[in-house]
Amino acid sequence: MKINYIFKYKKVYSIVTMVIGIIFLIYIVFLVINKQQQYISIESLRKSNNLAKSWLFNNLQDGGLFLYLYNPKTGESSEKNNAIRQLMASRVLAQESIGDTKLLKLHQKNLDFVLSSWYKEDKNGGYIFYNSKSKLGANAMMLRVLIDSPFFEKYKDKAGKLAKGILFLQKRSGAFTPWYIKPNYIYNEDYLLTFYSGEALLSLVEYYEKTGDKKYLNASLLSADFYINRYVKDMDKNYYPAYIPWYTLALGKLYKITNDEKYVRVVFALNDKLLEIQDVFFYAGRFYNPKTPQYGTPHSSSDAVYTEGLAYAYEIALDVNDKKHEKRYYKALKIAVSNLISLQYKDVLKGANKSDSVKYIGAISINVSNPWIRVDTTQHTIDAFTKIEDLMGTD
Repeated sequence: MKINYIFKYKKVYSIVTMVIGIIFLIYIVFLVINKQQQYISIESLRKSNNLAKSWLFNNLQDGGLFLYLYNPKTGESSEKNNAIRQLMASRVLAQESIGDTKLLKLHQKNLDFVLSSWYKEDKNGGYIFYNSKSKLGANAMMLRVLIDSPFFEKYKDKAGKLAKGILFLQKRSGAFTPWYIKPNYIYNEDYLLTFYSGEALLSLVEYYEKTGDKKYLNASLLSADFYINRYVKDMDKNYYPAYIPWYTLALGKLYKITNDEKYVRVVFALNDKLLEIQDVFFYAGRFYNPKTPQYGTPHSSSDAVYTEGLAYAYEIALDVNDKKHEKRYYKALKIAVSNLISLQYKDVLKGANKSDSVKYIGAISINVSNPWIRVDTTQHTIDAFTKIEDLMGTD
């Protein structure tokens, strides 16, 4: 009996020792990984961003839209499309085309398609009509495209009508309605507005910055107050991480316009909450926590837009000299950037046709186990990396 007791004790002791050893080994690996990521390399960031931009510019197709969904491993493409994601890419092209003759031609080609095929007007304003419906988010993105376009003066009448159409969807409370033209199916309005409301607010703030028309600043302040109450003061009831980057950008701009520090506090509260889902261990840098599957599956478009928002939050921390948030956000940005670079196609795939490589080199795969690329995975990465490049140049 004594022998059996000793045997069981030794067995338990061995198991415990092995578990402790494994945990210690994982901890050492974790420390090594983090030690290798003490700073963001401006060289690797710029190289990755330039590669991503090349992919975007090389994949504006003959019809005037960007390659939307493609699998580099199989060569498959998809007939699926999405107006908002296309327009987010259009805005990047508009911004990058300033002073570049070649890109100006591509930007005009893209605008020609969108304005002739999707843009409509009625007595209430301008709007994007796609798949028999018109989304607030799509209208906001189209307005942002024109605001950032070197052809703004040429299209300022359409920009004004798009802005008018967005105000048409704003209620007296400051809340937005998600549809300019509703679809014929059941939808979750609250869920849609976690995306569209911040996009709309950002477009109105940017339109005010472009035109100086205070009507749009007042409308922006009204909606900002409404959604701060909804998404920050009542965060426990209404939280969804998708709204964080859009409100970070919009409220960061409102802070710079008004000097009202309440926007700083909100930006920090939002991004502090966001970091609860950033993986710092198994897939360091990505924004996914298996404990909260209701916030979506791992996806590089989410990783990239959260990284972009975090970069703007970091900028606010620098502006107000908040060392605590500056340090925290920079640390998070380090691994976020590393994650996105690790998902980028950088070379011709083994056994693949070299002529097809233009369709994927520079693009960002959806996640580590999904090789497909989608236009917004790369577009959001460009926006994030461009902002970080700008900050590192002035830091």
